[in-house]
Amino acid sequence: MSARYWALLLAALVTLGAGGTARPTPADTYQALQLYTEAMTIIHDHYVDELPWDKIVQDGIRGAVQGLDADSTVLEASPRDGHATAATSGDVGLVLTRRDGGLTVIATQDGMPAQTAGIRSGDSVVTLDGESVAALAPDAAAKRLQGRPGSEAKLTVTRSGWAEPKPFTLTRAKPAPNTASSRSLGAGVLYVRMPRLDEAGAADLARLLADKPAEQATGLVLDLRNTVSGRIDTVPAIASLFLDPGRVVAHVEGRTPGLPRDLTTVAAATRWRRPVAVLVSRGTSSAAEVLAGALQDAHRAVIVGGTTFGDASTQSSVRLADGETLSLTTARYVTPDHHPITGHGVVPDVVAQAPVTATADSELELAFEVVKAAGIIERGAGGGGTTPVEAAVK
Repeated sequence: MSARYWALLLAALVTLGAGGTARPTPADTYQALQLYTEAMTIIHDHYVDELPWDKIVQDGIRGAVQGLDADSTVLEASPRDGHATAATSGDVGLVLTRRDGGLTVIATQDGMPAQTAGIRSGDSVVTLDGESVAALAPDAAAKRLQGRPGSEAKLTVTRSGWAEPKPFTLTRAKPAPNTASSRSLGAGVLYVRMPRLDEAGAADLARLLADKPAEQATGLVLDLRNTVSGRIDTVPAIASLFLDPGRVVAHVEGRTPGLPRDLTTVAAATRWRRPVAVLVSRGTSSAAEVLAGALQDAHRAVIVGGTTFGDASTQSSVRLADGETLSLTTARYVTPDHHPITGHGVVPDVVAQAPVTATADSELELAFEVVKAAGIIERGAGGGGTTPVEAAVK
């Protein structure tokens, strides 16, 4: 195929992709495409090895996407993407994303084999059952990790500080319950673990808060460590349990129809007015980060733990004519005070990063003390308000 063909094709793509937004003049577009075509033609005609046009253009697209952000990518067509069947009810409990050209662990799910084996947020998966996963989409990798309970998945994993990758053999298990749970920490402090933020999680949290008599409540520890599952559009309903109606919980940036826009709280039947500490970790991502950032900016909660993963964005996928998939970031979420989350994470008010063991959880213990202190200050101040929560960490 000629260089002119590819130039015309790229021009058509630019024209189709620019609908609804301010776009460059035809002269600007033509000049840019002319430069691209010139470079591609030189490569095609003069590179030491003969290259087909489709490879040159595909590599050019990959290079353009690679320069955008960590989440946008071009994924090769995989004949095994749909190999999982309804009979596969086992999993290993890994939540993955793409970072630096490979698959990175966002979090491990509570009580699942990956967590038990010691895999943690920030690790990179190199191979799965002996095959490289460098060009594999996270959802395709997730399907390959599913299988019959009791069957094995073999991974090699790298970690910052390791001299070389390490092998892991994980025995698939039935997924653990993904619902909110609670218990009393004593002194009137309620502990709620939320492994997932969605409509069911919002309803569970509202019920758990409503079940705690106001006269017995002194504070809440909301555990969002390793919480990555869920939907960002459910965050306003959860934040409404703690904030007045009409408060902005996130600004949504983007250029697709309907953006930019704000996510705001609504009137809620249940409203928690006591001090709150939110536990976060490197494995806290997406909707959980948006919630933590909203409560932090509103001075409604003290954030305790480690800096979160930093991935609050939306990717849209488009299947290209050659079978590859273009995954492109089309929306990004920032906190009410316009603090970026993606690439930065939510930085806690109180930094506490210690391993959780079978007998000790020092991060939880610290969050408990923070909430107790906030409750004492609140009662000494003679009422509610946000200042006592802030004062608890000063």
